[in-house]
Amino acid sequence: MVDCLIAFGSNQGDREGAYEAAVNSLNQSQDVQVVAVSELHVTEAVGGPGDQPSYLNGAIRLSTNLSGANLLQLLIQMEHDLGRVRLNRWGSRTIDLDLLLYGENQISTPKLTVPHPRMSFRRFVLEPAKEIAAEMIHPLSRLTIAQLIERIALGSRVVLCLAGRDLNEAYGEMEGEFKAKYGSAWTLERVDRCDQIKGNPMNAVLMAYFPLGNSRGDSSWLAAKSFKGPTLELPRNPALARQELFAAIEAIQ
Repeated sequence: MVDCLIAFGSNQGDREGAYEAAVNSLNQSQDVQVVAVSELHVTEAVGGPGDQPSYLNGAIRLSTNLSGANLLQLLIQMEHDLGRVRLNRWGSRTIDLDLLLYGENQISTPKLTVPHPRMSFRRFVLEPAKEIAAEMIHPLSRLTIAQLIERIALGSRVVLCLAGRDLNEAYGEMEGEFKAKYGSAWTLERVDRCDQIKGNPMNAVLMAYFPLGNSRGDSSWLAAKSFKGPTLELPRNPALARQELFAAIEAIQ
């Protein structure tokens, strides 16, 4: 059996009822054993369309003999059965069930990335997760859930950004909007070589990086592995990169 961590979120309809229904559905699966369930936390919506209702967020810890892919399919089917309709990215939803951790495994397929690529800096994910899984290890950063939330709570408001010289224009656009949006409250520090990333330079709360290749063997991913803290892979499209980065900062604050 594999020790897994699931994130729950809902900001439409009977939010408490959706959480209870999700836990009950997991318990009814012969391949899943629910180990622990967190309390629900009220959080503001991050990213996506404006004027969304607040969310209820929780975490579910379970053991399963399903593969990561099959567990994902079970969660998607449960979302469908409980009334989720996928319309807008980061938009309102009746239920959201994300596979955060599948033991200490790293999975990268077109349909599934584990650990969840945004869990390491999302306060609304980490706070309920800490209640039931403080000691679980994020296999990329090698930090526990408790250590991750400590990093975003105590780290300086510095974001490190790995961007090669071929991304001067994209980075320049992002830097300008970053300064306009956050002023002196946050700092964006650029590095352009992977060998500059050792541990956690400048006690940065987050390292954002642009991919330099097409696989997890590329040097940007290796740099992310060497960073002691939360990381975020940015799309090479400048507008999407800004959206991802600003949503990450919202999730940290």
